[in-house]
Amino acid sequence: YAHEEKRCKGLFLVWIVCEQLFVASLDCGKEELAMTYCAELERQFPNSLRVKRLRGMYNESIANYEEANAIYEEILKVDPTYGLARKRKIAILKAQRKIPEAIESLTEYLKDFMSDHEACLELADLYVSQLDFSHAAFCMEELILVNPHMPLFHQRYAEILYSMGGADNVEMARKYFSQALKLNRKSSRSLYGFFMASTALKSRKDSKSMVTWAQEKLLVKTNVGSWVAW
Repeated sequence: YAHEEKRCKGLFLVWIVCEQLFVASLDCGKEELAMTYCAELERQFPNSLRVKRLRGMYNESIANYEEANAIYEEILKVDPTYGLARKRKIAILKAQRKIPEAIESLTEYLKDFMSDHEACLELADLYVSQLDFSHAAFCMEELILVNPHMPLFHQRYAEILYSMGGADNVEMARKYFSQALKLNRKSSRSLYGFFMASTALKSRKDSKSMVTWAQEKLLVKTNVGSWVAW
């Protein structure tokens, strides 16, 4: 029995690897190779929604968005809660540069899948691409509330605040860059953001010491011999 269980587990892992090879092939632009893996998975699991989604991803890779959408719609008719199919439909809108429609669809998706942090982060990026910084900032605020110990969220929120401009926003950006550094002291991006925000606030009396501190840390990280004097 133990031997049979081990054998079944090994076969199961084979198909997981096959799926991973399919995705890797698409990432490398090898659509024919990807189709080979997809065909094998379809033979093994003819009624699997998971495999049908792979077929949709293949159609996306060759820009056959109409067929891909039809596959995802078919999946959602069988299982309306299949979140990955909904996300693929949003990915198609993004690939077609229909950003407002993608934002609308992703907003609706998040009403049903509120704990999907990656989707919320993607929504923030879509808003930034449309220069809608206020809505992007709201997305990051939600993420920080859910996971206040994630340095990336603090850093991204700080970058959005800095992009919005204005002394108050830049001051707030500096605080969030500082928090991101507190959570991850190795982050050069957060350190540089802190430096830029402090430089932008040079009229404030405490900024010069902060700029000097950040400059020294950056010199150590980048091994640059000299910087333009502040």
